Amino acid sequence: MSSIKRIEDIIDHVVIAVSNKLPFSLIRFGDGGLKIMHNYLNGNVKYHNSWRQEGIPMDYFNTLIRQWVLAANEADYIDSHAVYFEDDLHSKRHKTSQLVWDLMANWKETYDRIGINTDRVYCSSEAGSLLFLDKYKTDLVTLLEGCKVCCITNFYEIESILGKYFDVTVKLIPGFFGNHFDVCFKSIIEEIRLEANKYDIWLLGAGELGRIYSGEIRRCGGRCLDLGKTFNIWVNRKMDKRLSRMLTLSDKHELLFTEQSYE
Repeated sequence: MSSIKRIEDIIDHVVIAVSNKLPFSLIRFGDGGLKIMHNYLNGNVKYHNSWRQEGIPMDYFNTLIRQWVLAANEADYIDSHAVYFEDDLHSKRHKTSQLVWDLMANWKETYDRIGINTDRVYCSSEAGSLLFLDKYKTDLVTLLEGCKVCCITNFYEIESILGKYFDVTVKLIPGFFGNHFDVCFKSIIEEIRLEANKYDIWLLGAGELGRIYSGEIRRCGGRCLDLGKTFNIWVNRKMDKRLSRMLTLSDKHELLFTEQSYE
């Protein structure tokens, strides 16, 4: 029986996993991952823009999809797009085309066709940001304060921003069109295999290849959260357009967010 877990319960699960050094992963496909899976299943050889944005070779996409499916089926949580149709906050998602709404409406069929187990526990597709809401009794930043954290991101500034609260190591990857695949994909996989349990938790904002990192981290006994564009928000101090009608920057803490109110 599938269900979407409350964010507060996921936070509790993260803290238990960190405290007891248990394997854990939360992976999000978002609409970008759905587009790639949809195009792959329907023979569109461009597979979205990832072959250009991250330098992923066209002949690697069979392996990419297999690794995504493996990581998803091993993960503690993957995202359900049902939240956009069932939850008031998520329905405020900004500037979404009808094509994307249609794609998200058929998310479960896409997961099934690609080989992802759909009889499972899910998280929100926006969990990467919702994990850092300021409305919870104890926020995730406070609960993880002092932990050894490894971030995989293209933002070098994250080390100084998160370093105020955590013992941070940053593994830098190139940004879009920087050829992530050739520059460091294999070396980061090797580092994960050696260091998965060296850190209390890994925080990832690593694009399409990041889901493979997530799978490898959990498989090697580590813990990771796919935060996606949350890194962009922390560095630029500006909400992502997609989230701008849902969340705003919190005045309580620089790493937290507040739900938008329309009362």
